[in-house]
Amino acid sequence: MVDQFVLRSAVDADSIALSQLRQHTFLETFVEDFAIPYPEHDLKSYFRLSASPEAVASKIADPQLATWVMEDKTSNELVAFAMAGPCELPHPDVCPGEDGELRYLFVRRDQRARGHGKRLMNVALTWLQERYTKRPVWISVWSGNLKAQKFYMAYGFNTVGDYSFHVGEWKDHEFIMRRKAHLM
Repeated sequence: MVDQFVLRSAVDADSIALSQLRQHTFLETFVEDFAIPYPEHDLKSYFRLSASPEAVASKIADPQLATWVMEDKTSNELVAFAMAGPCELPHPDVCPGEDGELRYLFVRRDQRARGHGKRLMNVALTWLQERYTKRPVWISVWSGNLKAQKFYMAYGFNTVGDYSFHVGEWKDHEFIMRRKAHLM
């Protein structure tokens, strides 16, 4: 049933549920699916700084960011989310304040292959195009996540660099991907 899932902008009241979803999908993807052996103290530090209800609420309230959620109307649960805003990736071609970045796109494992990622990607790219006209869009993706890389390549993203993404003190090898402005 298509109407079962609603794509909408996140609101402050979503902070706790979105915090839980961020942590759940991160653990599901990187710890369970890819078996990355993050030390517990690094996960706790990462979640406290970037995925606590307070951190999520501040991002939802930030006028430079946009956050969308996919809500299951039968259970009132959030099952996927995306966030976009100004690019903060460490690449020499990034123009701070002029380039946009898809910062997150996660779908709960039990909700994958239902089109949620595509719907979130489309709304995020439209938002980025409206705000960062004639500029590239950027994203980072873990180097071992070939499925996500393939998904982003289908939208015109290409790998243009790499960097270390910190999860606490742990460093993940991330690829930096860029989509040229003319593909918007």
